[in-house]
Amino acid sequence: MYNFPLLLRKLLILLLFLVLQAGAVILLVNNSYFQQNTILRTVRTWQMNWWEKRSSWTAFTNLRFTNNDLALENTRLRTELAKLSALENVLTETEEGKRMISDSFSFIPALVIRNSVSRQHNHIIINKGTADGVRPDMGVISDRGIVGVISHVSDHYAMIISLLNTEQSFTAELLKTGTFGTLHWDGVHYRKVLLSEIPQHINFNKGDTVVSSHFSLIFPPGIPIGSVKSGSLKRGTFLELEVELFSDFKTLRYVNVVSHSGAEELNRLTDTEKEDVL
Repeated sequence: MYNFPLLLRKLLILLLFLVLQAGAVILLVNNSYFQQNTILRTVRTWQMNWWEKRSSWTAFTNLRFTNNDLALENTRLRTELAKLSALENVLTETEEGKRMISDSFSFIPALVIRNSVSRQHNHIIINKGTADGVRPDMGVISDRGIVGVISHVSDHYAMIISLLNTEQSFTAELLKTGTFGTLHWDGVHYRKVLLSEIPQHINFNKGDTVVSSHFSLIFPPGIPIGSVKSGSLKRGTFLELEVELFSDFKTLRYVNVVSHSGAEELNRLTDTEKEDVL
């Protein structure tokens, strides 16, 4: 208690010093253009740094919403591109073009909630189901290539047989020549698949692009899948090409389920053909 007045006096002196110091700074700034400019520039620098850090933090916290918006925008653009492609064929006034306008693709965006790449039979689960229009046998793609095909569906979730599944295969083709073959995974490396049954007279080069085939019933044609790394002759009759995937399945997050308006009719036709063969 004895030292309290002394402490109070020191605080009053410090407060008076700060007031006088602030007054001196104000007078200096108001009466000197150089000092005013220097101080204002320093304040603006601090302010800009603060705004930049706040903006970065806001962007980081909103990253999930931003990614969702981008996924929806990509889906919209894919749908518009499919419609424009079909419309282009219609404008040629050919029977094939008229058929393609009713045989077009649309897309359902989805989020991957479970994935695997280290097994022989890998599967993926997404957060869309029958309530969202997802059905079995629909294809699934990402912005980097094909992902797989829907196998099982519940009301709000669906299971995909991944491209990285040794029991799954798709039709794909070399972009340069249009030669199609069977695309499948050999269970070795998650970034490499094989394109088989390519005629041995077909010329290919390292780096040639492999895309989804026009003969696919579930994928739009021309979707880039990967690039050729090497090739070898199998059984003396066909080439087998090693393809490095553009898509990294370990980082797969957003996908699009492909809805093909003509798939059901085509499947009925192919089922009838199988029955005739049997």
